[in-house]
Amino acid sequence: MSFTLPAGGSLAIASTYGPVVNMTAITNAAQAVATLAVGHAVVVGDMLEITSGWESLDRRVVRVLTVATNDVTLEGINTTNTAFFPAGAGVGSIRRITAFTPITQVGAITFSGGEQQYADTSSVFGRFDTQMPASRSPVTVEISLHDNPSLPFYAVIQAAELAGQPVAMRITGGNGARTFHNGFWSMAQFATLERNATEKRSVSFAGVAEPTRYAT
Repeated sequence: MSFTLPAGGSLAIASTYGPVVNMTAITNAAQAVATLAVGHAVVVGDMLEITSGWESLDRRVVRVLTVATNDVTLEGINTTNTAFFPAGAGVGSIRRITAFTPITQVGAITFSGGEQQYADTSSVFGRFDTQMPASRSPVTVEISLHDNPSLPFYAVIQAAELAGQPVAMRITGGNGARTFHNGFWSMAQFATLERNATEKRSVSFAGVAEPTRYAT
């Protein structure tokens, strides 16, 4: 058995992005290979926000495994299922995430949503009700912070909220595993005040795409 405690982990928000770069092709493969425009500047280990004609890939945040001139392998992105990834339909663009800002003094992180939804497939003549898997419910992340507006990440979160565009989140576990998620940020305007407790500020994050998890 193996157990992990969150101690030693961290939370961060993407604070700067590179320019939009066209993605002119992408393969159906166990690890998809995207062809980027000349001068893309992408290197191994970069985190990319993907815009794609494939809905199952669109707006996901993924890591670069290899680079061969303009061909970039997207680590852990399996596009072999052509029902979800129709051949030739996945082109779009990428943006490099060039910096993350740590979010400190985190009291708690809780997740809701992401549950499997089911479609009713029962027949009027059947004796038993049946279902089949459909979509998953939206994911929301709630973050409780020990309040200190002078910390630099406050301005980054507020800028993300005002921009009204998805901004990436990075969660690093105590074992070094990293999860990347893309979504909308919102910060409460007031801190919560309780007797004999630190002032706390809540931050909400509404996911817009499937998260991506890497072991390191």
